[in-house]
Amino acid sequence: MDKIRWGILGTAGIVRGAFLPALQEAQGGIAWRIGSRNAESAKLFAQTHGVIHASGSYQEVLEDDQVDAFYIPLPNHLHYEWTKALLNTKKPILCEKPLTGSLALTKDLVERAKEQHALLWEAYAFQFQPQWHRIKQLILDRAIGELQEIHGTFNTKLERKDDVRWVKAYDGGAFNDLGCYPVHVTELLMKSLPHKVLAQAEFSGEVDGLVWGALTYSGNPMMQLFMNVSFFRPYDTFTRFVGTKGEIRVDKMYHPGAGDGIELRQENRVVREYPMKGQLPFTDMISHIHQVIRGEKEPMQLVTETALPTAEAMDLMRRQWLKDN
Repeated sequence: MDKIRWGILGTAGIVRGAFLPALQEAQGGIAWRIGSRNAESAKLFAQTHGVIHASGSYQEVLEDDQVDAFYIPLPNHLHYEWTKALLNTKKPILCEKPLTGSLALTKDLVERAKEQHALLWEAYAFQFQPQWHRIKQLILDRAIGELQEIHGTFNTKLERKDDVRWVKAYDGGAFNDLGCYPVHVTELLMKSLPHKVLAQAEFSGEVDGLVWGALTYSGNPMMQLFMNVSFFRPYDTFTRFVGTKGEIRVDKMYHPGAGDGIELRQENRVVREYPMKGQLPFTDMISHIHQVIRGEKEPMQLVTETALPTAEAMDLMRRQWLKDN
C-alpha cells in the first residue's frame, strides 16, 4: 500500500504544532488535503506546511475520493457534525478530544460508529504511548498494591482572550479542554462509573475557567479520583497513582518527552524509568492508525470502546456543579 493520504478539516494550531510533525515522524503517511472556510487561508497553510492540496471548504475534503483517513482538529462544537458526516465515508477518522461537548451527542456518535463498524478514534495521544502502557502494567501487576487514589491535574495559562475555548457556544471551558484527560485516565483503569461525585466550577465570563472534582468508585478498597484543571495556572500535568503498597508519580502525564519519566515508590525503594524514546506526542497514535489501515494490527482505543464512560462521568460532574449553582 502506498502512503496513507490524510484529509484534514481545519487549520487549527494543533495541526502544525502536533499533527503534521508527528505524521512526518511516523512515516507511512502524507498530508494530502486540508480544508478551511477560507480558500486563501487553506492555500497559504498548505504551501507553508507541505500539504499537497488545499480546499476552501471542509466538504471538499470529505468528497476527495483519494483521501484514506481524516483528522478533525475543529473547535469542539463542530466535532459532532463533521464526525457524523465523515462516518458515511466508511474511512478511518481521528477526532480531537472531546468527541463532543455533551453526553447525548457522544452517545449518538458511539451508536453510529458501532452500527457502521467504524474506525473512529478520539485523539488522546497518551493512550498509545509506551509511558501509559508501562503505568498500566505496573498497576495491573499490583506493583503499588490495590489502587486507592488518582491525583490528576491539568493546568495551562490560556491568555488569548479571542481563543475559542473561552466561548460557550463552541463548547469551550477548562473542563471540556483539560478535565476530560484525568477523567479519561480513570475510566480506562476503572471501567465503571463513579457512585459518588463532588464537583465545583469557577466561571470566567461564560465558561468554566477552573474545575475541581472528587469521584468515588465502588470496590474493596474504594478508589477515588481527585482532580483539578485550570486555564489560569502554569502548565502542569503531574499525576499520582496511589496504592496500598506504594505509588506511581508521573511528571508529564499527557504529552511526555524523552526527558520525562515515571517514578515507582515502594516503601523505601524508589525506581525512576523513562519509557519514552523521544518521539513526538502524536507519533505513536498516528503509527497505530497506519498499522490498522494496513492490516498489520487490530485497532485499540476505538471510540466505541472508550468514549462513553468518559462522557458519562463528565456529565455526572457537570450536573453536580450546576445543581450547586
